[in-house]
Amino acid sequence: MKNNTEISDLIVKAYTFQKNGELSMAIQIWNELINHSLITKELSSNAHLNLGNLHLQQGNNDIAYESMTKAIRSNPNSSEAFFCLAYMEQEKENFNEAINFFNAALKIKPEDIGAINNLGNCFDRLNKSHDSIKTYSKAIFLDSEYIAAYYNRGNAYSKIGKDKLALKDLNHAIDLDNTFYQAYYNRGSIFKRLGKIELAEKDLKKAKDLAKAEIEESNKQ
Repeated sequence: MKNNTEISDLIVKAYTFQKNGELSMAIQIWNELINHSLITKELSSNAHLNLGNLHLQQGNNDIAYESMTKAIRSNPNSSEAFFCLAYMEQEKENFNEAINFFNAALKIKPEDIGAINNLGNCFDRLNKSHDSIKTYSKAIFLDSEYIAAYYNRGNAYSKIGKDKLALKDLNHAIDLDNTFYQAYYNRGSIFKRLGKIELAEKDLKKAKDLAKAEIEESNKQ
């Protein structure tokens, strides 16, 4: 009973330090928990996962990667750990490796829309437009208001010259968020390519105004 109380106390301490932004102290407590003689595999996986996220916040990417790998070793069904490894590979532009990790995450949690969208982004960066479109479409099927997937799919359609479908998706993204300046910019670029100069100029100006307003708002904070 005493040992169980010790483990519970360590978990509470670790999360409290995390919440308060005391990352180094949180790391220390998670490491203490990992080395506890009675820690279960599930708790060990969770501790390594938290350590990975903390090291990532501190910019210690190699240690973070190692922690995520240990989380999976303790719990092969940790979709979050696979997602984190995928994201890290994606950031390093190792898109094939990222795809493998995203697929591993999705085998465990098939309806993780964020993972699906990021998987589509990896296909897009590899210029596998048909794969990316198929992947974004799956995200939209799961959530008909998932704006990032409409925007990304619209851009993917544009890359292969399917302008009508591209415009339809970008229109939908703007309908969902009329301050989405990137969508206005990309829609304006398509209009310009199609020779619809007035519509292009209107969208490009709107994009510029919205981007400027966002920067000004950000500077106030």
